[in-house]
Amino acid sequence: MEIAKLIIKLSQLKTEQARLDERWQKTGNRAFLEFMIELLPMALAAERCSIFISNPDNDSVWIQCGTGIKEKQITVPGKDSIVGEVIASGKKVIDNNLKKRIGVHDLIALKTGYTAHNVLCVPVLDRQQRVVAGAIQLLNKHPAEEGFTEKDGLLVEKLAHHMHTNIGNLFLSQELANVTLEIGEKIELIEDNLLKQGIAL
Repeated sequence: MEIAKLIIKLSQLKTEQARLDERWQKTGNRAFLEFMIELLPMALAAERCSIFISNPDNDSVWIQCGTGIKEKQITVPGKDSIVGEVIASGKKVIDNNLKKRIGVHDLIALKTGYTAHNVLCVPVLDRQQRVVAGAIQLLNKHPAEEGFTEKDGLLVEKLAHHMHTNIGNLFLSQELANVTLEIGEKIELIEDNLLKQGIAL
């Protein structure tokens, strides 16, 4: 392909990616989810809150939004993780002594420098209430010696029921997100190759 045609094609790909990005950003009402991420830690005296989305295509779970974390910054395996356990079982987990539990949270602590001492994780069903689409997870409730309670769990479960439409939409729209990501990676690769050849874009 001639360079001029390649640059035109690249511009078209960027436009398409921007359109897909915009559509993806509207999916699931992210503003509402981000508001919940701010509200829940304050309501339950926790340090952090994250909303995870299940990706059944590769048996992994990724963060949609979380305290101090960008979308998809953390992906964990469906197995050997607390959030994976919650999504697989459809049942909440409260663990106020994570020091005694070895798992993915230890690897995340090494990667991010953030250590979780206690956790409350609740499943969120999809829009049809048939499949676990994701989970809400809170970390490090204060005071640590008391930790999360069943009352906390019931509160988050009620919230999860009202959030099923938002999280269900994200669960169903992952294919769109994957296409957007793939296009973005290809655009970056083409741009890098052109720059290496000294071609200005």
